Amino acid sequence: MDDLFRMGVRGIMLLALILSSAVCEARAVRSMGMKELVAQSALVFVGQVTSIRPSGITTTLTYPTWGNTVFEWLEVEVKVIEEVKGVKKGQVVRTLMLSIRGESFIVINPPGMVKPGLGQHHLLCLLPTTQPGFHASITAPFDDREGIFLLDRKEWTEGATYFDDKGRKVAFKDQNEKNAMLWNLVDGRGRIMPGGAAAMRKNYQAEIARRPPAESVVHLKWKKVEGKGGWQWNEPAEEKKVETRRRPKASGK
Repeated sequence: MDDLFRMGVRGIMLLALILSSAVCEARAVRSMGMKELVAQSALVFVGQVTSIRPSGITTTLTYPTWGNTVFEWLEVEVKVIEEVKGVKKGQVVRTLMLSIRGESFIVINPPGMVKPGLGQHHLLCLLPTTQPGFHASITAPFDDREGIFLLDRKEWTEGATYFDDKGRKVAFKDQNEKNAMLWNLVDGRGRIMPGGAAAMRKNYQAEIARRPPAESVVHLKWKKVEGKGGWQWNEPAEEKKVETRRRPKASGK
């Protein structure tokens, strides 16, 4: 028993040493209101996950890790259940969502990931990626969850409790406009309510009409940059791939 205790203490000390010696890491997180999300996204819709598989696309991110850790994009197909912007009902959108794989890993202050499951419903606010034919969360890769939201009232009510400045508990749907809109997209049994999407289309007509700039794209490959004092951050390590079309041969007589 004493040996097991000492092993546990050594493990805690080792983890503390790793944490204390980890380089400083600058994390970029974008949290937007619903109006901004709709305006700056190319696609906005309520969708259901129909397939999940590894894409084989990996990237470097500056989060300090312990163990054999790899950041890999998952290829997730999502069927449009309710359209809001840029899509049609019944369409299948190929989406890339960040994930972590590895035999043993600890990630310090990890990126926010969606962790999709088959059959789940989400509200997705997406931009095109550097991989033609694929979209990703408008806030990827640093916090996918700020652009892709699991529609689950149970999770919202059992999650972190929010209190106002007077110490009063505030329900999820009353915290802000975005939460209220999410709440009205799904009922307590997990069924999608078409009226919620209709309200989004009505309330955000101006934002739906806007198109993001052509340079708005989610990069999939990132490189680590280190500055003075050990500070590290990520910069895109790729250019947007452009689909090229062959020019038709000139017909001759």
